[in-house]
Amino acid sequence: MKILKLKKICTGRLLTLYNKTVQHDDGTVWEREVVSYGGNAAAIVAEYNGNIILVSQFRPAVDEELLEIPAGRIEKGELPEEAAIRELEEEVGIIPQSIKKIAEFYSSPGFVDEKMYLFYADQFKQGSVHLDAGEDLSVKLLPISEVGDYLSTNKIKDAKTYLGLLYWKVMKGNE
Repeated sequence: MKILKLKKICTGRLLTLYNKTVQHDDGTVWEREVVSYGGNAAAIVAEYNGNIILVSQFRPAVDEELLEIPAGRIEKGELPEEAAIRELEEEVGIIPQSIKKIAEFYSSPGFVDEKMYLFYADQFKQGSVHLDAGEDLSVKLLPISEVGDYLSTNKIKDAKTYLGLLYWKVMKGNE
């Protein structure tokens, strides 16, 4: 497959919408609207005192409050692990002593180019919360004993969080 034409449709503060004309190997041509996030994101599964740290926040795109692992955009010049550490401190007020990369994946490759980097940490020192302007969230501690229930009863609807918690269950032998 190859891209024949790329047309910018709209540019927002964080996103750009494109129309891509694509030619398939069999010669057929089709168009797709795609979103360029203009960067990537990092998220972290934080195991803290017998709990997994989640944040609850309203997501206008789905008109719903979601439980998520701490995450955010990777800033220009920042490494994914630096972004994960920064986001955890900004949202929760703790700083991981070390982190382990557990995955990288495209969040929704059917229409957006965002790549997500997923990390894990279980040792922390105290930091300070400093939310971004307009960010409104609350910290929720999910007891480790309830992770399976949250996954199986649709209490976790966010893909990065679902993947992170599944990884945690397998890593800890809690399949």
